[in-house]
Amino acid sequence: MSKQLVFIGDSLTEWLDWQRRFPDHQVTNLGISGETVEGLLNRRERIRSMITRPDVIFLMTGINNIANEQYEILPSYREIVRNLTTWYKKTTLVIQSILPVDLTWIDNNIIRGTNRKLEQLAREYNSEYLDIYRLFIGPEGNPKSGYLQDDGVHLSSKGYKVWADEVELFLKK
Repeated sequence: MSKQLVFIGDSLTEWLDWQRRFPDHQVTNLGISGETVEGLLNRRERIRSMITRPDVIFLMTGINNIANEQYEILPSYREIVRNLTTWYKKTTLVIQSILPVDLTWIDNNIIRGTNRKLEQLAREYNSEYLDIYRLFIGPEGNPKSGYLQDDGVHLSSKGYKVWADEVELFLKK
């Protein structure tokens, strides 16, 4: 059954053709390269005017904050989630984990800790939490080889396949 899917986030979201990946659904990609959580918070009214009755909203944001060593994202993130769950009461909101990075100045433990808070936030707002992070980490705790591009942040086609396949599994349940 065809659904209205909305993907909200930064370049990781923007750079995948979600409509092509999910041709049986109506997809809106609202990813913006370089956007922070605060940037998303600032455009939330524009998002509200663009989408009316989505079935599922997939939200992933925060890596640009963390890459700039701005770790206190929860207050703004909470406001975004509060708005989305208030505006779209019949919509399933899926908060997706922030993905690991391969950057010397970022400890992935910071991302893991933030993801635990995002999972709690999802429960607090009766939303879903989709842990994509776990799929990108090897047994030693580092990002799996081949899932990230050479810049250590953006996804390879292999990484996108893993993410999109997990979204597909979620949609089938």
